[in-house]
Amino acid sequence: MARFQFGRGVADYVVRPSDGTWGIGAGVTLTFWSDADGGTQYTDLLNAVGEPTTEITTDEQGGIPTFSGPDSVTGMWASAGGSSRVWISARGTGTGGEDGGGAYTSITRIVASSTAPADVRAAAQYVCDGVADNVQIQAALDDARDNGGGEVQLTVGDFHLAAPLSIEGTDDVDVEIGIALRGQGARATMLTAGEGLTSAVHLTKVVRVLLESLGLTIDGGTDGITSATTNGATSGHRSFWNSSFKNLQINGPWDGGHSGWAINMGSPFRSVFENIEIGGVGNGLRFYSEHEDFNPGDLTVERVFVELVGDGGTAYKIESTTANGVMNQIELEMCEAIANGANCTGIHITGVGGWGTAHTNWRGTNLEQFDRLLHVEYGSSNTVRFNHVGLRSGASGLTAFTFGANSFNNSVLSTGLLYVSDDCKLYTDANTLEPQSPNRVLGARTYSSGGAKVTGSLNPAGTTVRGNLLGNTWARSPQEPFVYVPPGWGKRWFAARDNAGSGLARIVTVGGSATAGFYSSNPRTKSWPGLVASALQGVYGDGGSGFQSTALSPAILQGSDATALAAWQAAGAVVGQTGTWTQGGSFYGPGGHYLYTDVTGNSLTFKARGTTVRIYTVVGGTTRPSMLYSIDGGADVTVAQPTGTNAIQVTSVTGLSDTEHTVVVKAGTASTGQYLSVCGVAGERASGVLVHNLAVAGATSARYGTSYLASGLNATWNGGVDYPADLCIWSAGPNDATANNSADVWSANVARWIRAIRDNSPAVGDADVLFAMPHFGRHEGTNFRYQDYVRAARGLCDVYGAAVVNWWGLGRNSWGYWNGLSYWGTSAGTGAAGTDSVHLSDAGFQYMADTVMPLLTN
Repeated sequence: MARFQFGRGVADYVVRPSDGTWGIGAGVTLTFWSDADGGTQYTDLLNAVGEPTTEITTDEQGGIPTFSGPDSVTGMWASAGGSSRVWISARGTGTGGEDGGGAYTSITRIVASSTAPADVRAAAQYVCDGVADNVQIQAALDDARDNGGGEVQLTVGDFHLAAPLSIEGTDDVDVEIGIALRGQGARATMLTAGEGLTSAVHLTKVVRVLLESLGLTIDGGTDGITSATTNGATSGHRSFWNSSFKNLQINGPWDGGHSGWAINMGSPFRSVFENIEIGGVGNGLRFYSEHEDFNPGDLTVERVFVELVGDGGTAYKIESTTANGVMNQIELEMCEAIANGANCTGIHITGVGGWGTAHTNWRGTNLEQFDRLLHVEYGSSNTVRFNHVGLRSGASGLTAFTFGANSFNNSVLSTGLLYVSDDCKLYTDANTLEPQSPNRVLGARTYSSGGAKVTGSLNPAGTTVRGNLLGNTWARSPQEPFVYVPPGWGKRWFAARDNAGSGLARIVTVGGSATAGFYSSNPRTKSWPGLVASALQGVYGDGGSGFQSTALSPAILQGSDATALAAWQAAGAVVGQTGTWTQGGSFYGPGGHYLYTDVTGNSLTFKARGTTVRIYTVVGGTTRPSMLYSIDGGADVTVAQPTGTNAIQVTSVTGLSDTEHTVVVKAGTASTGQYLSVCGVAGERASGVLVHNLAVAGATSARYGTSYLASGLNATWNGGVDYPADLCIWSAGPNDATANNSADVWSANVARWIRAIRDNSPAVGDADVLFAMPHFGRHEGTNFRYQDYVRAARGLCDVYGAAVVNWWGLGRNSWGYWNGLSYWGTSAGTGAAGTDSVHLSDAGFQYMADTVMPLLTN
């Protein structure tokens, strides 16, 4: 007889109505019956650890956990205490190779334990002795294999291996055998192998192996988990395939010399390695091909961390043991590595071609021990992507990417690379085999702390190196304290950014004067949004100057910032003005700001870079005079301003020369009380990165978080559906603190703003959001509200999938700390260091841009 497993299926959830909607049923008690109505209750059940039970309780997500039913029962009627029951089927009801047999679930429940509790009911039970536990575990594995597949479940404890565990299948690759070796957790179930073992677990000629939630400690021997083909003469044989290795902890050292591999796999195919922590080893993962006429691959390696011990180790190696072998489509996602020895290699490719993509995130410590991040010794047509990779040179002469003489047509696509050595080579190429098809390094950025430039072989003859930025100071990483980036964040932004060669990648920033650029030398180019725009446009393409608001005009600045106004006018950063203009009382349009005049001929002059100019005015309500505009000294063009419901009118002028334009906006014939209202002017190109800085001095969160409905004129024009962006950055807060607004008020305005971005037609809900919380210096006084906003912003990240940069935290929550770094500015000498309470110098804005840039370049 046999018990079958139930639960944990894709549809095995309990839901229940609540307030007119359906929600998950967490903590619901389930009973099981022989009939949909009446019948007999099944009470002979086993929970996930083999304990007897008469009922099952759903988990916190409403899911039905794994459990075993009565002998030979393959389906039951489940009741959650309501008026009806639903049918639930068992998993893996076949007997090997048919009707789901061998799909990681047991046809017999096999339990290996060091204590063998009497209440564990199982069809087969193997009692370990704590000395050579491999004997009983091996017997359980063999039993599972001989019965067409099954699960060997280890209890909590330390199991000692005097010999390797062997999971061996058949020479016939058409017979699928599913075998699961499962523990209770990486630190709860340990496999400790004694000295002299060549490996702890050895796989050969098997398919659908699952190793999960096990610890693995090897005190001696060569490798940890290995596979090999024993019938090498069989063409096209796979030693393992369609297997999963998940939630493992593997600890060395091997053979005392740290020379072995934690995972050493031959001829793999369509398998997954996920959430694996490897430490104290000489080498990490090795995948290799054993046959010229067989191309294994399609591997996923995700969230694998490797810590190397000793000199000369390699974290990840992909190779062919034959000259013509090919490994293809191997994905390294979110993998990390640390080297604690000298002359180590991150990824080593040799004797292979056609490798797929690798996305790697390396831990940012001890990377000075890596002699090279990537070495392609022999192979072609490999594509490798690095994100946020650091190469810190403890000694001069280290190289990021190296290519051997027999490598060609390989590509490295890199973003967010951090280099802090002043003698670190980005790229070397000894290519002599195919000089007409050189290797390429594209999009590589070189960052250095302290302004030290990266030197070395940056552009050897016959190669392509593109996108180098030398001498920048982008040495900070998203792993910094006070910076939080949730998993999966930035999908829309990164996609738009990477496609900026054929379209626009848009960023919108909203905030107060600390985001508008007070007191930089030029708010348009030296504010942190301006610096970010310039850096991104230098790599991904210039999408235009973006929006210039009337908030940066003499009408607003001459009262309180007259000295700064003069300096900014000299720098060409301020909107030109003739006649009297007055600030509007409503938060309308881009920036939630406009100026109005009722005097015929009064003008505003803007600078706009791009092939398209867009002019934003407020129309409706009362009678409006016409708006006149001219570009680069051309004739005035008259545009009527409709009367009726208030709205934002966008006047677009396309087909312009690709340069910076002077745009003059005038009031047409007007009578007293007939107002022309102007929000600002934007310049755009057809492609590239476009940054709209919509910050306004004095703005609180209410400026951007009101009129969030599709019919409104506020939030929808500040990153919402009327003025959309791929990345929306919220930086409003210091002025709320000064106004003594509560965190609830601040959070509600944030929520309204995000709703306008994501939940108004035709919004598709995937715009990325970043909270950029400025250092408020001494601006708040004694209200002590700002800390509540920062705490709320971190919580809102979980609600909206947003990221956050907390510059107040990075500034040690101290005005004095940033003052010592000359980050505060002064209106008396814009750009220079001063003692302002909240506004920045050029150096302060550069620091802010440096900390946010790694998030945007990924």
